[in-house]
Amino acid sequence: MKQFSVYTLFLLFFLNGCSYKNEIQDVEKFVNARVLPKVQSVIVSDECGFKLEAIKSVAANNELQTQAAYISKKLSKSLAKEVAISEKGNLSLQINSKFKTEQYQVQVSKNGITIEGGGPSGVFYGIQTFLQLLPTEVYANEKISSNYVLPSLNIEDAPRFNYRGMMLDVSRHFIQFDDLLEYVEVLAQQKINVLHLHLTDDQGWRLEIKSHPELTEIGAVRGTGKVLKDYRNRKAPEWQQADSDPYGPFFYTQEQIKELIAYAATRGMTIIPEIDVPGHSLAINKSLNTGCKVAGLEGVHGYKGNVMCAGNEEVFQILDDIFGEVAALFPSEYIHIGGDEVNRKQWLNCNLCNQLMKDKKFKDDAQLQHYFVKRTNEIVTKYGKKPIGWNEILKGGKLPKGTTIMSWIGPKPGIRAAKKGIDVIMAPGKYCYFDMKEAKHKLEPGHWWAGIVNLERVYSFDPYESIPEENKKHIKGISGALWTEYVTPEREQLHYKTFPRLLALAEVGWSQPENRDFSEFMGRLGSHHLKRLDAQGIGYRIPRAKYALEKDSISFTKPYAEAEIYYTLNGEIPTINSEKYSQKIPLKFKDSIKFKTTSPVGKLNKYENIIKEPKKKKKK
Repeated sequence: MKQFSVYTLFLLFFLNGCSYKNEIQDVEKFVNARVLPKVQSVIVSDECGFKLEAIKSVAANNELQTQAAYISKKLSKSLAKEVAISEKGNLSLQINSKFKTEQYQVQVSKNGITIEGGGPSGVFYGIQTFLQLLPTEVYANEKISSNYVLPSLNIEDAPRFNYRGMMLDVSRHFIQFDDLLEYVEVLAQQKINVLHLHLTDDQGWRLEIKSHPELTEIGAVRGTGKVLKDYRNRKAPEWQQADSDPYGPFFYTQEQIKELIAYAATRGMTIIPEIDVPGHSLAINKSLNTGCKVAGLEGVHGYKGNVMCAGNEEVFQILDDIFGEVAALFPSEYIHIGGDEVNRKQWLNCNLCNQLMKDKKFKDDAQLQHYFVKRTNEIVTKYGKKPIGWNEILKGGKLPKGTTIMSWIGPKPGIRAAKKGIDVIMAPGKYCYFDMKEAKHKLEPGHWWAGIVNLERVYSFDPYESIPEENKKHIKGISGALWTEYVTPEREQLHYKTFPRLLALAEVGWSQPENRDFSEFMGRLGSHHLKRLDAQGIGYRIPRAKYALEKDSISFTKPYAEAEIYYTLNGEIPTINSEKYSQKIPLKFKDSIKFKTTSPVGKLNKYENIIKEPKKKKKK
């Protein structure tokens, strides 16, 4: 009877056409443990699986050829065979006109894989989710086991916000072009759809402008040779105590920008340029003599002469030249015009600016800034673009219609703007600024004016907090931000400061709040996602273990199950050969213990940690 039952089951399995049985017991758990950002829904169908090696070719129409080439290249390397693109194939990429642009669906059946999207970007995001279902080797371009079987399933997903961005400052420290391409690739894997490039600032002009070559001949070299000023009693790290002299010339040619835009577009990403005016303008002022013709007054970061002259009409002609080239170069809907931290007291010392204020009957310098913003807006809109500016552009008068603000000082400017019907991108420093420290440690690089911005804080960000229901439509999305004054060595610190915080922000921007849980997110981070970053050579910051001081002992909690904690009790720096934490440690060692935490692949974090007792609250 037992033999008959086994034979009957085999016969039924064969007659149903199942080539490979799915061995995964909980398919929904399988998906949710691997995919980041978290998907909306997973529907489990029958028990028949699909063997990955059975993929013969990728089918795609003309609109999806670049997406087909992307997945074909990945799979050809990981399956160690050519996965061609053809009219018919058992991995099919399709446009579904019923979907919104970035909405997608991934279907796995016994016959093959279908990835549908509302547009090319939706198909690309479906590809990213599909790749995350595969072993980590696919990210290292290594061969996957020929026995790998995907369970039969249907994933349906769509983003919460249309704008999911990352702002990267390439002015203060220049990011090499190849490193920028790599950055776009890894951002796109997290379904980030905007890279906002801060191309100009006091320290350097980083974009070729053919009508004004002086901008890169002169402005692309930074270097005052002076010691950097302490910023709010926060000293620069030892390796960046002086503003190097010279640094550059470093800039992107227009041909490189075209290549970057095309590369990003294949990955569902838009490149938004920022030309920061009228403040943070030392580089353009020294290149084209666009500053006020008076003795410089020091601004918030210690630079003199870094505001453009609002009373000089030639300044606006130069800006017209620049924005005309920028608009022609970048196909993005938006151009960011900056507008932050303007040294307005400089204008009060300028005869031309004072005469303009008198002629226009302006009561204060805030109105003069509003005038500059309005003139810049007119130039940008003339070239068919929509302006975005930092939240300071709200000052001095009513914003021109169609202007979007980026709320960075905190959520409040964004909340006030949304209530007035102004579109907002939320990027508050205390949640989204990745130049902030991630821990209170002297060796941890970064500022802390916005507080300690760790993984948990980023993940806790609610862009809709305090926004009335009727005004939520004006919150267009979110953006991380990385200012690079202390980001050196550039590639190493770019990765360290961005990842894995960007993964937390990506999930905030994509996934619905009811689908998100921080402890579960950390589980995915340890079990799969950090390994994917390792496979690509991304040097992320390894999350640290937490500790608790109990009555007579010290206990540690791992950031994820795959971590190990190594410690010493003699003051030496822990290594992989030190004692591995397995049980509570006597409290008497709290002043001498040092510990390090590992990544999922066994790498130790950058520096050792010590026990710090919480400060006692002062009695009132």
